[in-house]
Amino acid sequence: MFTIFSGFFGLCIGSFLNVVIWRVPLGKSIVSPPSACPQCKKEIEPRDNIPVLSYLILRGKCRNCALPISIKYPVTELITGVLFALAALQTGYSISFINYAVLISLMVVVVRTDLEQFIILDEVSIGGTVAGVLLALLPGGLGILKSLITALSGAAFFFLIRTGASIYLKKRNIRTKAPEGFEDEEDEFQGGMGWGDIKLAACIGAFLGPASTVIAFFSAFILGAFSGGFMMAFGGSKRDTPIPFGPFMAAGAVLALFFGEPLWTAYMNLMS
Repeated sequence: MFTIFSGFFGLCIGSFLNVVIWRVPLGKSIVSPPSACPQCKKEIEPRDNIPVLSYLILRGKCRNCALPISIKYPVTELITGVLFALAALQTGYSISFINYAVLISLMVVVVRTDLEQFIILDEVSIGGTVAGVLLALLPGGLGILKSLITALSGAAFFFLIRTGASIYLKKRNIRTKAPEGFEDEEDEFQGGMGWGDIKLAACIGAFLGPASTVIAFFSAFILGAFSGGFMMAFGGSKRDTPIPFGPFMAAGAVLALFFGEPLWTAYMNLMS
């Protein structure tokens, strides 16, 4: 029952995350005004605001003006719901579920905002770091010292990567081309890692602790390298085209959240 409830709760949280992803980068309130169609401005009725189901009933269109609704909204809801259900299966009815649910929600936002707008919100990275440290105080948590040390270490590690990459690229006179629409912010895309990635590393560390954070970062680099190579080989991407790294960090964090301890134990046994 807890797993089923968690899945439905995750669907609702996913719906809320859609609002966060759309409004926060624009500096808008997530509370008011109520959600409305961007074309006809008609407020969305409660019956049309049921996660996933309303999208299917409406066949992906606004009830009033038939404006197509992006598939990314129900997908976000569905992924969040599935991950919440899986988290419930892993934690059972325990306080650990809170840690899972908060980190999953943050990572879902990271994937969407970084892919769509090349942004990792400070509300997610910095606010998430604070949340991770506070949750570490709960019974069965990491403990505040371990959480803080891992957060700082994660941020320092990515800062060193950015610094080293910046020096190397500058010496080689290599510049990354800014994506379309971000030409005025080209300097922000230099250095291999963005400042948002550095702050996100702290957030992930605060939640996961040392061993699982290593797994998260290692997974992120493997996923990023594989995807980057695939895109250059088959997607027409060039070496100077920026690829958001936040989604790979988010995927690595979720992977480590569910499988970090067994993967770390397997690695240590392999090395011993």
